[in-house]
Amino acid sequence: MVVAIVALVVAASGTALAADKLVNGDSLIKRDSLSGNRLRTASVTGKEIKLSSLGQVPSAKHATNAEELGGHPASAFVQGASTVVHSGLVTAAGGQTVTLGTFGPFTVSLQCNDDGGGTFDSAVMVTSSSSNSEAAGNALTAGTAQEIDDAGPDSQFSDNAGGTLEDFVAAPGAYEAYVIDGIFMPGTTAPCAASLLVAKS
Repeated sequence: MVVAIVALVVAASGTALAADKLVNGDSLIKRDSLSGNRLRTASVTGKEIKLSSLGQVPSAKHATNAEELGGHPASAFVQGASTVVHSGLVTAAGGQTVTLGTFGPFTVSLQCNDDGGGTFDSAVMVTSSSSNSEAAGNALTAGTAQEIDDAGPDSQFSDNAGGTLEDFVAAPGAYEAYVIDGIFMPGTTAPCAASLLVAKS
């Protein structure tokens, strides 16, 4: 009896060992035989999924759903998306002209005029490449600079009270300059300064 029991134990353990070595789990389960609800909740993670094999969500096949928001591109919802120029504070030395920004056919520049005797005139100029355009309500001649804001000359700091609000129109585009500052800062190596913030109207 003892010999028979020992023989049975040895035989059983040998079979289990063989099964462990020879049987593959994939061969025990028939392909496409399990439903999704047979898997333990949250047991499949991104680690087990080949992301490149995933297709587009069926309801997002149309470009409006997949790439746009309510028919508008995502860029339309980015804060400041309509801003086309944001120059920050730009400075210029006497006799120097520096571009503040370009949008549509318009180029807006800071012109620092040396008036002699330590005084300077800080002027903001606009030039259009279009023969049919206007700025600040005035028609522009293509290629000719026109002054739209200035500060100085003076012997002390001068600022045009936060700048002015200007419209720029050149069909089919229209822009609004929210801030244009002409600033005169005497006693500095770059006494003229200006800033420009433009958005589509």
